[in-house]
Amino acid sequence: MKILKAGTKVTTIIGDLQAIITGVCITMDTVEYKIRWFYNGEEKIAWVYRYEIEVTVVKQTAGFNTTNILPLEDNEITLISTKPIDGGTSYEDL
Repeated sequence: MKILKAGTKVTTIIGDLQAIITGVCITMDTVEYKIRWFYNGEEKIAWVYRYEIEVTVVKQTAGFNTTNILPLEDNEITLISTKPIDGGTSYEDL
């Protein structure tokens, strides 16, 4: 299971809000992300599901060209399974 890292810049699908992931809550097969943004000088916080946000691509402008400087894969980590392999103490990847 891939999970977005804390500190990743995201944009909400509804409302087009620019926010930062500040927390992750994993319960059974559900993953929720705590996002934080500012609106009219006031801090706002919400819990959202992955399908409600998109990773914001960081762009760098040099002259007339715009290039992506951060691949999207760098914003994800892989969660490790909690099922031991063959009853031992080793764990396998999901």
